[in-house]
Amino acid sequence: GSLLATSMPSYEVRFDPVVVDPDSFNRYISALAGKMAKMFPEYSASYYKQKMVRARNSGSRYMLIRRKVNYNQLKEMIEWPIFNLGRYSGGMITIQTTRRIRPAGQLAYRTIGYRTVDNPGVGLEREYDQQLAGQSGARLVQRISGGYRPLNIENLVEPKNGKDLHTTLNMDFQEIAHMALSKSLIRHKADHGCVVIMEVATGQIKAIVNLKNYGEERVGEAYNYAIAESIEPGSVFKVFSAVAALEDKVMNPEDSLDLYGGLRMYFGKPMKDSDHGKYKRVSLKTAFARSSNVAFSSLIYDYYERNPAEYIAHLKRLELHKKTGIRLMGEPEPFLNQPSHKKWSNLTLPWLAIGYENQHTALQVLTAYNAVINKGILVRPYFVDRVSDAGLVIEQYEPQAASQAVCSENTSRQILDFTKETVLSGTAKNIRSEIVSMGGKTGTAQIASTSGYQARRQYNASFVGHFPADNPVYSAIVVVNKPSAGVFYASWVAAPVFKELAERIYTISVPQRVDQDTTCYPKEFKGYSSDIFTLAANLNWNTSNEGTVWVSYTPETGQALSIDLAMQEMPDVIGMGARDAIYAVETEGVKVKLKGYGRVIKQSPKAREKLKVGQTIYLQLGL
Repeated sequence: GSLLATSMPSYEVRFDPVVVDPDSFNRYISALAGKMAKMFPEYSASYYKQKMVRARNSGSRYMLIRRKVNYNQLKEMIEWPIFNLGRYSGGMITIQTTRRIRPAGQLAYRTIGYRTVDNPGVGLEREYDQQLAGQSGARLVQRISGGYRPLNIENLVEPKNGKDLHTTLNMDFQEIAHMALSKSLIRHKADHGCVVIMEVATGQIKAIVNLKNYGEERVGEAYNYAIAESIEPGSVFKVFSAVAALEDKVMNPEDSLDLYGGLRMYFGKPMKDSDHGKYKRVSLKTAFARSSNVAFSSLIYDYYERNPAEYIAHLKRLELHKKTGIRLMGEPEPFLNQPSHKKWSNLTLPWLAIGYENQHTALQVLTAYNAVINKGILVRPYFVDRVSDAGLVIEQYEPQAASQAVCSENTSRQILDFTKETVLSGTAKNIRSEIVSMGGKTGTAQIASTSGYQARRQYNASFVGHFPADNPVYSAIVVVNKPSAGVFYASWVAAPVFKELAERIYTISVPQRVDQDTTCYPKEFKGYSSDIFTLAANLNWNTSNEGTVWVSYTPETGQALSIDLAMQEMPDVIGMGARDAIYAVETEGVKVKLKGYGRVIKQSPKAREKLKVGQTIYLQLGL
């Protein structure tokens, strides 16, 4: 329901003073100049008058009055002296143009996109240009010095309006994610980052943020990182390794793994855990929650070493070797290393297990993760819900699911349990919330250059997760690229962004269960007695009806006390609904101004103050 981009008409107004008869010109030219000076006060009336007189004397038939005149200004100008004589007698010439307005500003700017006459543009504006653009009209014009002059008002070919595009974006979600990511980029001095929020069941993209940090606390949308930038995902990839192990029954969630003292060598190269061997053996569930590199490299390498294609087959079921198919320009092919590829080596399998030697975009990772927590059903992400023309829906886009499940429902439930434990006791325990339960996986990946991993290390910090933990409604991914303020771990850089957006979105969007505790009553209701008693009867609340018109009712006691609306005194309307309060006050012959929504929480004047006929009463509403 929020307007993302629209075409607004703008007008260029010119004047042909030659067509105006001498008597009308001389009689009304001063009045016309006065109107111009009032609307466009940067010049005086005498300036405008002299300009028009000179144009008439020189025979100029295309004198510029003003560019970028809006529709309301144009309506007023048509009624001005001389101009009101019509085009052929009054000489007023209007040329309509349109300009693209984006009320959302920087919110989703790179995804909404743009398109100009000289630039094919980016984003939805480019991808759906055929639907949005409509058809240009044609008008007969005359070539003159400095341009073209329309010869008539009528079009030879009538223009056709473009169609309307209804996206899946929720601008409340967009603003929440935009602000949360902005704060993280600035706080951690990161280069750039992205956030994508998806509706689990449908694949609808509810928000997508792509921000570049320009320094001096300035961030802005410059590139669609979430869709177009491939990175090594790091430990978030352990979700997919866990899926493979659980599907093939390599081990049960509570079976233990040897951590080799936090260090295992593979062909002379060390695989290390960040906790430096704090634990000797842990369960698969704990290894996931604590993000043990040694545990997951061992799990995948030891079982799939003889047949790595079997492990790769699970990743392909998750479609990690394919584009998501999102209808937006710029998505690259993912790189999923496999035995037939020239880059495959003895080290690939243990490192692939923890998210290295592969390249994926944030959206590609989120799509696969969303499939795992969605009972194994992969739904393809999409931005556009429908296309309409003059309010009539002409094209409806429905959720699209993959032809086969990516994993069993049992595996999906086990992964939900693993991801929940990550937030309860694992690497993301710092974001545990009292507001909403969450599940997810942290990932801190070292960034490689063309010459390999550098001594001066740089990292991508990411968090992929969902909320609520047991019954996911939304999934999301947060990626923060190159944090440089000392802290680079995902648990402190990316995960807090996820927590902020999850808590705020949950409170405004996710349906929440209402506790049916009939002993919990609102303290007081005020209003029209028949309304109050009807409400009480439907809720099985006790009442003591006094038969009065206006009452103050306390559900806990069942008492309904009469409210005296004394003549010429301000009644006490605190607690009343807006309609009742207005009725009660306006009986005194006063005017009422409301602000806010809900019930009356403040009133001016105070109760029992004397009122005067015609006085303005101010009522503040709130929840």
